[in-house]
Amino acid sequence: MISRKGVPVGKIIALGGGVFENGEVLPIIEKIYEICGKNNPSVLYLPTAGFDDMDDAEIILKPFKERSTTVDSLLLTDESLTEEDVKNKILSADIIYAGGGNLEFLMNTFKKTKADKYLKEAYEKGVVLSGLSSGAMCWFEMGWDDCGEDHSFVFVECLGILKGCFCPHYEGKTWNNFKHAIKTIDFDGIAAEDGAALTYVDGVFGTVNGTEDGDVFVFKRDNDYKEELFK
Repeated sequence: MISRKGVPVGKIIALGGGVFENGEVLPIIEKIYEICGKNNPSVLYLPTAGFDDMDDAEIILKPFKERSTTVDSLLLTDESLTEEDVKNKILSADIIYAGGGNLEFLMNTFKKTKADKYLKEAYEKGVVLSGLSSGAMCWFEMGWDDCGEDHSFVFVECLGILKGCFCPHYEGKTWNNFKHAIKTIDFDGIAAEDGAALTYVDGVFGTVNGTEDGDVFVFKRDNDYKEELFK
């Protein structure tokens, strides 16, 4: 979306990973609310990447419920949902949080249910889009996830709201191979460690940390994908 002054506007927070049980991600959740800027904003949780498994929902949603009276979930695998149902839930939220899991399943389900269309509309109307792991990758042009055969890593086309290819969990040994994989495609790359998140607010990128250390790195085509710490 472009503002009247020609400045890109929109709000996204992409978490590389983190733990909810011990409060590690709480400073990042606080940042989501700060960026939203509304009193008592409504929150919508998308557990799609986890095949709509709600077993951990209470743990994930606890910090949101402590800050909002309206916290809802949208189970896109529910075949009784109509497109209007999907549209209304997405566009009535102030904050959308997408959980982790299988990125390929997430994107296929977004497309099947037309959620992809309404998530882009939500972004354009100022809804804060956020998520962890697959729920962070989905906002970019591409994601690099272990959702291939036998958990092999593959590139998955995503919503394309933000430019580049995103990799979460970058401190992990297998995920760290992203520094080599990104050289095989014609995209800039962004990698976030657990406990760190990339923020995008009205055309300005930044980072935010949880209670544990974590960094965000960038890989640019014009410098032969040299790993650079985001500052």
